[in-house]
Amino acid sequence: MTTPLRPLFAALLAALPLAGLRAQTTAPAPAPTTTTTTAPPGAPTATAAAPTAAAAADTAKADPKPEFFGYVGVYYGYDFNNPASLARPGFIYSENLHNQIAVNIALLGARYASDRIRGTFAIQTGTYPDANYAAEPAIFKNIYEAWGGARLAKNLWLDAGIFLSHIGLEGPNSRDDLTLTRSIMADNSPYYEAGAKLTYDRGRKWLFSVLAINGWQVIRDRNQNEAVGTQVQFRPGPKWLLNSSTFVGDGHNLPDSLGRQLRYFHDFYATYDPSAQWKLAVAFDTGWEARPAGQRGYNAWQGGALIVRRRLSAHTGVVARGEFFHDPAGVLATTRAGGLRTAGYSLGFDYLPVPRVILRAEAKQFVDRNDAYIKDKTPRRTDAVVTTLLGLTF
Repeated sequence: MTTPLRPLFAALLAALPLAGLRAQTTAPAPAPTTTTTTAPPGAPTATAAAPTAAAAADTAKADPKPEFFGYVGVYYGYDFNNPASLARPGFIYSENLHNQIAVNIALLGARYASDRIRGTFAIQTGTYPDANYAAEPAIFKNIYEAWGGARLAKNLWLDAGIFLSHIGLEGPNSRDDLTLTRSIMADNSPYYEAGAKLTYDRGRKWLFSVLAINGWQVIRDRNQNEAVGTQVQFRPGPKWLLNSSTFVGDGHNLPDSLGRQLRYFHDFYATYDPSAQWKLAVAFDTGWEARPAGQRGYNAWQGGALIVRRRLSAHTGVVARGEFFHDPAGVLATTRAGGLRTAGYSLGFDYLPVPRVILRAEAKQFVDRNDAYIKDKTPRRTDAVVTTLLGLTF
């Protein structure tokens, strides 16, 4: 967490050149899921051409081409509290504008994966980076991913750069999530991180990662207090996925002269697919942070969510979610009433007219113990919103 982790960064990055000295024959690591399709190679026109085609195939396997990808998510949300600022409550960071059509995220990138090296670079724009990267220097706000990695040994990879967070069931793209909008616990935990990670991937059964990162959703570090994290995934069978992720480090990215507040955090989620029509997911987060200088003890928070999706046909589906977020000290989510003590529920409908397009609609309501919300300058306990989205993958 403190300066001793600087040598850990150097040691991890110094290991990268060693990957080229370890020639292995394992299969290439799978690239991230994409809908991009490539036409199959044409068959040789004569038997004599077979050796040439085989040699070409070997060359292509040894040096695959980069794969380009993109996504655009356009949404419209209406908050029935009708906020004058045209923005959702301050603890909402995705699809967070009221009564206007906006781009949550538009991204364009390229990824490369061979048997020994891999990497991704992608740029972004939209209200998602505008809200989540507000504390970052302008040069970093449009970077979605920028990382490279090398295989050090069989199933062992070292990656470094800016990458998606190892924490949480939900990510920044609605296309990839079970629900259109994110839960409060997802919006208030890291979506991205910068640093280095060592991953041992046993394929379908186990995955282990250890990370040295700049902080809690931090690209540009403002102090010398690095953080560490871990991730363990286990698939007991084809229908189950269990995930445990941790974070230990400074939570506020303030200059060293202002001191530090150590943060401990654990995220757990599980998914279960009993059939092709049903999918269930449960998630629970808990965290502790040291109180400011001069105060003893820790402030704690918890969040949880249960999500159930039912496919109605090949093109349609419904999804329901119940959630809660309990942060009485306002460590992550503050309101006019202080901390957040909110329960929420949502119901959504999905329609996929063609393979690369998804249309989503969702109604959601929050109910807080206190008057955490405002409507027409009057404090109230509830907040309701309807959101629609068009997502295009290319």
